[in-house]
Amino acid sequence: MKRRKMYAFTLSLLIVALLFPSPSFAASPSEMKLFKNPVVGDGADPWVVKHSDGYYYYMQTTGNNLTIRKSKTLTGLDHAEKKVVWTPEPGSENSGNVWAPELHYLDGKWYIYFAAGDGDMGKQRMYVLQSEGSDPLGKYSYPKGTKLGKISDPSDKWAIDGTVLEYKNKRYFLWSGWEGDENVSQQIYIAPMKNPWTISGKRVELSRPELPWEKNGTPLINEGPQILKNKQGDVFIVYSASGSWTDDYCLGMLKLTGKDPLKAGDWSKNPEPVFKSSPADNIYGPGHNSFVKSPDGKEDWIVYHAAKFKGAGWNRNVRMQKFTWNADGTPNFGTPVPADTLLRAPSGEDGGKLVPALPGKVYSYEAEDGVVNHATIVNNSGASGGSKVGMIDYNDSYVEFKVAAPPGDYTLKVRYSNGMGETSTHQLALNGKALGEVQYTSYGWDTWRDAERDIHLNAGENKIRLSKGALFAEVDRIDLVPKKTKVFQYEAELGYLKNAKVVNEYDAANHQKVGAMSAHKSSVRFPISVEKSGTYVMNIRYKQPEGNNAVQVLRVNGKKSLILYKGGVSDQWKETMVKVRLKKGKNDISFSKSRGAVELDYFTLQQKH
Repeated sequence: MKRRKMYAFTLSLLIVALLFPSPSFAASPSEMKLFKNPVVGDGADPWVVKHSDGYYYYMQTTGNNLTIRKSKTLTGLDHAEKKVVWTPEPGSENSGNVWAPELHYLDGKWYIYFAAGDGDMGKQRMYVLQSEGSDPLGKYSYPKGTKLGKISDPSDKWAIDGTVLEYKNKRYFLWSGWEGDENVSQQIYIAPMKNPWTISGKRVELSRPELPWEKNGTPLINEGPQILKNKQGDVFIVYSASGSWTDDYCLGMLKLTGKDPLKAGDWSKNPEPVFKSSPADNIYGPGHNSFVKSPDGKEDWIVYHAAKFKGAGWNRNVRMQKFTWNADGTPNFGTPVPADTLLRAPSGEDGGKLVPALPGKVYSYEAEDGVVNHATIVNNSGASGGSKVGMIDYNDSYVEFKVAAPPGDYTLKVRYSNGMGETSTHQLALNGKALGEVQYTSYGWDTWRDAERDIHLNAGENKIRLSKGALFAEVDRIDLVPKKTKVFQYEAELGYLKNAKVVNEYDAANHQKVGAMSAHKSSVRFPISVEKSGTYVMNIRYKQPEGNNAVQVLRVNGKKSLILYKGGVSDQWKETMVKVRLKKGKNDISFSKSRGAVELDYFTLQQKH
């Protein structure tokens, strides 16, 4: 996929969206908390459950043990407290390929369901552990009467991805398995449960790969069944389809339309995937998910894994986004949001109501455009300019950037990836002077994060060099953020919308925009705060999908004026400028429909002197 290059003096949040070193941040206590995906830098098969103690408990595939993370927030999963609660006995029948664990609270105990085998991929079966106390991070053991915790229906065929459905005071086990003893196709099965560790009847097939979007890759795959219920009590099974190693991995859905979950005919399959790849947004292979509520219980969130880049196969990370419900009671997951897009944190996490003021002027330089010595430029769709610099592995390896930003103090942000499992470094030099190390926390290869250093640039051209340090890291880009920025940017999609919707668009500043705003009484509102009263220059970045002149109503603290958006090429971003009078402290700015259709990307504010 062709990617847009980014150069110096760029006034765009396409850069700013990548500036922050952690997955979440809040600019001030009064501004809303934001985060960006991925929320876990390396991982697959995410499972998260919110318990009555106010904590989230998270698990994912590790391969050789069962690890639980404990976090007060969903955005904090990558940095959460972590504990290995079970390690298999070497050589046992469940000692290898420990996949897709799920933590369930049933009958006053915690149960962990997981797939495992003895290292032979054809011997995968489902197993369960039972907590010995009430602490999810406490001790676990095999339930009495089981052989190493094995849970199976009478057929005892290959099985993975087990989960539990509770419906009308009955309990059912669901999983993905083989019909016979050969790896031809994985189906979704259900069976009744006598207790949390015992299946009490024969399995029933609910779904097999049969539609074109379910049949990419060989063997054919239906897997990862997850239960979702709406407020009306309708039951859905959201499952993963096509090969997990392909770019076409996606989510399908079954709905219980009858009364008996054990009757295949009482389930109906959605004819199209409900969540799928979006090549235009550089998103591939979203699948194997779980569902969870926001901390205050008001929002529904889907947590899923996706490929880090096109063709990444099983190189995946974990992401999440809010979803809504359609009028007919079915879930609306929308389109996966591009990685690095700034999103509002789940409601109930710390944060205020003001729309954040983001740096409006950032100087950005791609690593592949610099001087690359004894290192390698690698094409990679997950990198900001479509390429990265790797193999900075030798004593004489370096990448050097010639920068032409104005003199002054800056925050240097190095966009890097590190999959070493521990901190790595590069040596930093400015105009030939050594400035010490830039440290890179490990989040996984091709999961991009930012490392920061403060630097001072001289007048004229400056040279910034990153050279081999301890261990290894890859470099995507550097960004220079002025310490004393005078231009602030406000993303349209972070405003409060009415009769309007957020739409992905990769060449928008934050990979998103507010859609055409052509609906009756559509509007977007921005409560913001400024440090000084006075006249400000507002630059608005917009498109007109219909190509004609359009008009919007601009309200600033209740004072009304009109904005004329001149027509032109309908798929090109344009800018228009107006002047607004703001007071010190909180201000309320809104855009609403008057005539025609307008798509909004962002606006900037700079005080006029």
